[in-house]
Amino acid sequence: MTSKSSALRRLTSVVGTVAIAVAGVISMGQVASAAVGPDQPDAPKTGSLTVHKYVGEEADPGTGEEIAIPGAVPLGGAEFTLWRLGVDNGGACEAIDLADTNHWTYVPNGAAPADLADVEDDFCIVGAKTSGETDQDGEYTFSNLPLGLYYVQETDAPANIVSKTAPFYVSIPLPHEDQNWLYDVHVYPKNQELDAPTKIINDDAEQPGKGLTVGSVVEWTINQKVPALNEGEEYTSATIWDVLNPAELEYAGTTSVFLNGTPLVEGTDYTIDAGVVSWSLTEKKLAEIKAGDTIEVVFTTTVLAVTETGDIDNPGSEGPDKPGYGSEFNGGTTPGGTTPHTYWGQLTVNKGDTEMVNKLAGAEFAVFNNAENGVCAPEAPETDAIATGTSDADGIVRWDDVTPNDPLGLWIANSPNGELSDANKDYCLYETKAPAGYVAGPSQVVNIKPGTNAKLVVNFENTKKEGPNLPLTGGQGTMAMTVGGIVLMLAGAGAVYVLRRRDNA
Repeated sequence: MTSKSSALRRLTSVVGTVAIAVAGVISMGQVASAAVGPDQPDAPKTGSLTVHKYVGEEADPGTGEEIAIPGAVPLGGAEFTLWRLGVDNGGACEAIDLADTNHWTYVPNGAAPADLADVEDDFCIVGAKTSGETDQDGEYTFSNLPLGLYYVQETDAPANIVSKTAPFYVSIPLPHEDQNWLYDVHVYPKNQELDAPTKIINDDAEQPGKGLTVGSVVEWTINQKVPALNEGEEYTSATIWDVLNPAELEYAGTTSVFLNGTPLVEGTDYTIDAGVVSWSLTEKKLAEIKAGDTIEVVFTTTVLAVTETGDIDNPGSEGPDKPGYGSEFNGGTTPGGTTPHTYWGQLTVNKGDTEMVNKLAGAEFAVFNNAENGVCAPEAPETDAIATGTSDADGIVRWDDVTPNDPLGLWIANSPNGELSDANKDYCLYETKAPAGYVAGPSQVVNIKPGTNAKLVVNFENTKKEGPNLPLTGGQGTMAMTVGGIVLMLAGAGAVYVLRRRDNA
């Protein structure tokens, strides 16, 4: 019995280092569950493995004991799978029994393979695998484990995890310092999490320079922080995507891509997939990035239409197969964290005479972005009209060089993150040329609200010009002479009547 105990003591340093160093336990402490060696009469027959899953960088290897980690961020939803290992014995798989000194020779003193298939080159699998998912506290316990050697692998993780825990071997019990043994083993593996990218839209002051009618562009900026990796890992992929709604927006072009403020070169540092739309770092640039770097993508889209609500948003999406934006590093994905909005409305102008009795063709109009405090200047500016148009035979103003040519789609406002409660914008409408025989109307303030349901319809009325004063001969003069003649005739008839009355008297 003494020789068996001595042999077990000699194996303590080997297994303790290998099995838990890979698992990433944080630090050492007092051994609360230490017990006698597995070959002793009072030794437990089973043990347990508790996984404590956290987000963050890996720390020093630990010892398998339970510890407190102040400020640690638990990670729920990580799945771990455990296989009990054995060795071939005459064609049968014999479980490794660590109460048997001879079986300790099977315990490896190196890192566990990444794939179970490679494990099976040296071991056989005893029984069925056991899987469990960490709870909201980041914990899961494999209980009632027979004494033996186990292979543990993180088989699933939340989508935004870029570095899973490397597989590891663990023995139950686990040799500990000072010739103690741990039957309830605790491991503290960590994952590296991908932070959500953020996205903004150009501010309102910049929009006039990009256009204010449907068919103009808006500019978006996506920022992404490069995530950390576990020790020994490399960046294998880095992509930012933005899947646009084809009924609302169309990719127009990439303005620039930056890494920590330094411009990158398309083709050399990154590639563009204009179909998705996505930007991916090349293998050359992947080798140069490091945790904490910032990637910035600036691009433009063409606004295709005014929606029913007038709100065109660009939210985060969980993958490049759904509308929205997000990012991917080393297979881990995350949706965007902010939602910018752009708001657009509509204007229809109808042209007619007083009270719109008759529709008038040929009237020319222009829209300007020159309203100040709800007031428009009396005269139209000489340049910088947003849109120009002419009324047709039905009196409907058809706007030039825009689709559709009625109603006119007009920009209202942009929001970098979140909806606007009362988006609206004033423009100035001018009749720059009235139909022949009519007086051009005064300038009007038109207040545009978002959406096709809130389309503004303006009935722009004209009055006829006054006719000239005609000569007294002919026309108005003839009328005056006719009236005068009638008056003279009546006066003569009256005089004759009076004279006859006198004669009769």
